[in-house]
Amino acid sequence: MKPLHCRGLTLIELMMAIAIAAILLAVAAPSFQQALNGNRLGSAANELASAINLARAEAVRQNRRAVLCRSTDDSACDGTASRWPGWIVFVDADNDGVRDAGEPVIKSGRFSTDLVVTSSANIAGVNERISFRADGTARGADNVTLLTGMLAVCMTTSLPPQNVRDLSLAFGSRTAVRRRNGGGACGTPNDS
Repeated sequence: MKPLHCRGLTLIELMMAIAIAAILLAVAAPSFQQALNGNRLGSAANELASAINLARAEAVRQNRRAVLCRSTDDSACDGTASRWPGWIVFVDADNDGVRDAGEPVIKSGRFSTDLVVTSSANIAGVNERISFRADGTARGADNVTLLTGMLAVCMTTSLPPQNVRDLSLAFGSRTAVRRRNGGGACGTPNDS
């Protein structure tokens, strides 16, 4: 009979493999966290931009006012000028800026609790609502001037350094998402 040869790792080889894996994990963890946070910020900002575009498209398609607004319960607008926990889009059939019983929610969304979403003064000035008229433009508080404003999606972290995604609304309907370094903090965005 031939003797059996056992193949495997010695204790020293196993300890070296674990040490190398720990070093690689320590180096990769911050990069992974930065990528994860960046993807969450970008995803939330893009979802909000999509909601704005949906509201504008519904206003034109249905030839009626459509509204994107801050919501705390996924069914009604909340005009409180503070952090946005969520939002809704609805067609405002009676043009009063309030979602009534006969006006169904077209789409709604919620933000993760670690994301801070705030609006600029112009959007806060119209009760945290972006209302698109049938021609596809959003107007300011005077209902004459084209609305310009900003929604900021932020995470209080320095990973990534550009911890803010500014969603700008220009000329009453054009949207763009830009990255911004907020220094690890979240504040109220400017109107432009």
